[in-house]
Amino acid sequence: MSSRLPISDQRDLVVSSLKSEGRLVVTAPTGSGKSTQLPQALLDSGAWPGQVLVLQPRRMAARMLARRVAEERGSRVGEEVGYRVRFDGMVSPATRIVFVTEGLLLRQLLSKPDLPGVSALVFDEFHERNLAGDAALALAKRLTETSRPDLALLITSATLEAEPLRSYLGGCPLVEVE
Repeated sequence: MSSRLPISDQRDLVVSSLKSEGRLVVTAPTGSGKSTQLPQALLDSGAWPGQVLVLQPRRMAARMLARRVAEERGSRVGEEVGYRVRFDGMVSPATRIVFVTEGLLLRQLLSKPDLPGVSALVFDEFHERNLAGDAALALAKRLTETSRPDLALLITSATLEAEPLRSYLGGCPLVEVE
């Protein structure tokens, strides 16, 4: 991981807050490393043994971020890090970080509501809100309140108004990165 990115200074705080609370909102400027570094921090912590799904609002972003993170980890896409988008995907049984579009997560929540094998959901770029992302967050929140209290929810954004979202999530912690 690159220590030059602003999010790196908050990595331990993000992991410990998410571990203790189960839900966390992180706000940080564009280019601070939210999309690439936080999924790796969750995986590297060992606290979430299943897959870390990272939701992206666009297919191209999901593919590009998977390539970038796989490169940073010294592997190829589809091994430890992969992606799934409509009509395309590169994952294997060994894949631990999966970048997916919000629509695919919504479809997965409807077909396998307990998200077997998934330990954490990262709603990245949540300021680019749409109906699929909002519905996926609502279903994920309900899931954590019923059958999957172990499922971690991390919401990240560069420009999100954090207080209403924190309130919706039950007053979860907020980490702000300058």
